[in-house]
Amino acid sequence: MPNHATLIIGAGGLGSCVAMALGTAGIGRMTLVDPDTVALSNLHRQPLYMEADLGASKVDTATIGLQQTCVNLEIGGMMLELTELDPLVALAREHDYIVDGSDNFATRFLANDAALHANRPLVHGAASGLRGQLMTILPHRSTCLRCLFDAPPDSITPTCQEAGILGPLVMEIGWLMAMEIVKLTEGTSDLLTNRMLTIDLETGIRRHVPLARQSDCRGCSTH
Repeated sequence: MPNHATLIIGAGGLGSCVAMALGTAGIGRMTLVDPDTVALSNLHRQPLYMEADLGASKVDTATIGLQQTCVNLEIGGMMLELTELDPLVALAREHDYIVDGSDNFATRFLANDAALHANRPLVHGAASGLRGQLMTILPHRSTCLRCLFDAPPDSITPTCQEAGILGPLVMEIGWLMAMEIVKLTEGTSDLLTNRMLTIDLETGIRRHVPLARQSDCRGCSTH
């Protein structure tokens, strides 16, 4: 696989799965960004960590573990909370692709805007309860998050712990997000662009929801 660099935002459940899948696939280079430490309540959905890692930095633990498993992988970690656009844009420009495995709307929209500014493809994924979703954003060519929602919701959404998330759901969404990166590196045209794949583990139903890019989107129509 070509030596492309991938920026993974979030080293929790989704980020763990994406990093593991890309590392074993020989993706080449990746950078993990996450401000948190390993917590017991999250272990069931974060396969990179064990009880012995409790209290340790996620990115440090993940980096060490992945380097031991994937000997040819170039990996770095940043224990950083992403709150400002400009630093994330600068970081995005150092990579070929961005993966958004964050667990809050503010960071998701920040990742979306950074991808648009840096002109880097973004793979977005989310999981809550028994339902998950993912899509790929090609800046200025396909639907972005702001085309769909314009802005993060004002209401406070449940945390992962409050909503409850099954490990198998996180892993399935994470593996599929990794496949989008693999397809990008190989130049495959069959990406999840202008559509969102939704997965409901309760019913077993998968749907491809058609999406339309908005000409007046304040995200991708202006950057």
